[in-house]
Amino acid sequence: MPQSWSSIRKKLEQDLICESLKNRVQYFRTNYHGAPDDYGRFAVRIDGKEVFQANPYNEMAIFRYGAEVKREQNIPGREWTDDGEIINQEVNLAAEEEGRIRAAEDGIVDSCLVPYSIKKYLNQDIKDSLADEDPIIRMLAIFDRRVGKRTLRDISKTVQEQPEWLQEFYRLRLDAEGIAY
Repeated sequence: MPQSWSSIRKKLEQDLICESLKNRVQYFRTNYHGAPDDYGRFAVRIDGKEVFQANPYNEMAIFRYGAEVKREQNIPGREWTDDGEIINQEVNLAAEEEGRIRAAEDGIVDSCLVPYSIKKYLNQDIKDSLADEDPIIRMLAIFDRRVGKRTLRDISKTVQEQPEWLQEFYRLRLDAEGIAY
């Protein structure tokens, strides 16, 4: 049985968050009932101020990123055979996933995909989450109580390598722990 958003939110905001940021970071998610596919949005608030948001209307922008990857890599389009097979499906899916990651690096995230990132974060080792190619997973991981000061000191040297929007989250955690970057 899938977990409810309120139980996931409690886990993120109370159980897994580091002590220094408890009650400062809030995750917001809503679905707009009556909207196509119950579209909704996701946001992260720090000290009551929304600093990151994802919505379903980013889908077309993300699609363009995937199309750009396909052009760069000369990936042929999908073709359907008479027996229902799809030729070039795997390479197209891989290019679309790379496009989604590139878009997320630029802060463009479809809220429909955030639950998948949260689920992956909750089900993998924290070291894997800190190194994950998905910046949403890295955002969740940087606030995690399982990330100790030694690891944070190592991370402090890589803040500039993170996407610009994600650097704010890294700085927040490092500042909260008194670690220079």
